[in-house]
Amino acid sequence: MQSLSHGAYTPVTDERQVLAHTTTSKFSVVHFFHKDFNRCKIMDSHLEALARKHFDTKFTSIDVEKAPFLVERLKVRVLPCVIAFVDGKSVDRIEGFAELGNTDGFSTKMLELRLLACGVLVREKVDEDAGGVGGGGGKDTEGGDDDDDSDWD
Repeated sequence: MQSLSHGAYTPVTDERQVLAHTTTSKFSVVHFFHKDFNRCKIMDSHLEALARKHFDTKFTSIDVEKAPFLVERLKVRVLPCVIAFVDGKSVDRIEGFAELGNTDGFSTKMLELRLLACGVLVREKVDEDAGGVGGGGGKDTEGGDDDDDSDWD
């Protein structure tokens, strides 16, 4: 799995790499970030910790300034924005920290539970106390587009 970058949090610089990651891996998580936003750096640290434990899921990030097509196509409006993909289809998104307790101090466990709920993680692996879990554990799919088509076409 390491050869496919599973088990690592991989930053990419090209939109085509994001498309490749989300369409070649059954489970993938993409973080759309801006290098100057502190909350994006906080999200990075949590996703990096999860990537080391969840080898079944591909974790990647891309700077929104380098991904104008994807930002528009996926309607990324709030940062940080984490989008979960299963079989190339977006199944969940986390925008900002509102659903993670609206605090910079949310736990990696809280993020893991949220990603487990949408099916992009296979099983729970973070051992820290989940304390304060209560904000938005369910699916939050983007806009009512419930068709089974890939989000990339």
